[in-house]
Amino acid sequence: MEAVKISGLCFDYPGKPVLRDINLALTAGSFTAVLGPNGCGKTTLLKNISGYLKPVSGQVTVLGTPIQKLTQKERAKMIGYIPQNTSPGFGFTCLDVVGMGRLPYLGRFQWETREDRAAVKEAMELTGTWDLRDRLFGHISGGEMQRVLIARALAQQPKVLLMDEPVSHLDIRYQVEIVSLVKRLCDQMGITAVAVLHDINLASRYCGEMVLVKEGRVVSIGNAPEVITGENIKNVFDIEVDIIMPHRLVIPH
Repeated sequence: MEAVKISGLCFDYPGKPVLRDINLALTAGSFTAVLGPNGCGKTTLLKNISGYLKPVSGQVTVLGTPIQKLTQKERAKMIGYIPQNTSPGFGFTCLDVVGMGRLPYLGRFQWETREDRAAVKEAMELTGTWDLRDRLFGHISGGEMQRVLIARALAQQPKVLLMDEPVSHLDIRYQVEIVSLVKRLCDQMGITAVAVLHDINLASRYCGEMVLVKEGRVVSIGNAPEVITGENIKNVFDIEVDIIMPHRLVIPH
């Protein structure tokens, strides 16, 4: 079953073409890495999938529904989006931050319900953050922050989880912790996850599907052995590498 389908998507910023003829189909429960050099359009692609940006042409559908036909609340119930450098503000506990994920389900002036509180607790337990609930968000580690942000997205009860560089600036322990957590959510809950990543080795280890982007166009789509080849890496990143099996370890010359 296709959770996300992108057909002929093109997007421009004023005077600057960014995405050109993007065609992707992401199956339910898959974990897809979007890879490519800085400025190639990876973040813009996620924003188009989320509905935050509207394409010049083409279409994004989520569970068969064109994303631009959904209201903001409807989109938030289907898609959890974690952008780069997210900061909920000062003075919030981790429980407060995760509770923000229930806003799409609340009416104007409506207080949270028992169902909302249960969804928040479940999301925090799934991400191992329930013990952090009373701590201030700004006083926890970077890895803990990312897990809390994933919990906030899960509290929305989405079918699709989009993450823009979720492990940037984290040490290797937390990188593995976050990416393995997302892989587990895909396997156990059927969530469809898409993450912009820079570490090719990490992506090869945990992501079943990979999308390689260069100058706003998709160069290659498939699993790690299909996508992570010396030819593709040279084409996209302009560097010669050795690729060591079986885990697709990429080592620059």
